[in-house]
Amino acid sequence: MAANKKNILAIDDDPMVLKVLMTLLHPAYELHFSKSAQEAMDLMKKVLPDLILLDINMPGVSGFDFLHKIKEMPDFMNIPVIIVSGHCETEFVIYAERSGASSVVAKPINKESLFREIDKALMNKD
Repeated sequence: MAANKKNILAIDDDPMVLKVLMTLLHPAYELHFSKSAQEAMDLMKKVLPDLILLDINMPGVSGFDFLHKIKEMPDFMNIPVIIVSGHCETEFVIYAERSGASSVVAKPINKESLFREIDKALMNKD
């Protein structure tokens, strides 16, 4: 049954957010974590995720820069990306979706909203 688990890559520079995501999503999904966009890119070459949970405000390469980059790469362009952010203003959500994100989930993270958006993104992918 473990072979059927979807791989989710969570990218966030805040260890507490990663811990919350692990608590909410384990054991339903196979989880991989990264604290930076560069680390995530290296990891994605080894483990192709079915879905990415992406923070926007990170040091170095921002979440939007990372999103734009992967949406131009044939190996990664079809991976759904859900932005997990404290920003949920209408303009932000519109920009996120125009940039290629499937949706935006607000911080602090609501479990039901997170699972709903993950299910929706994975359903649209298959």
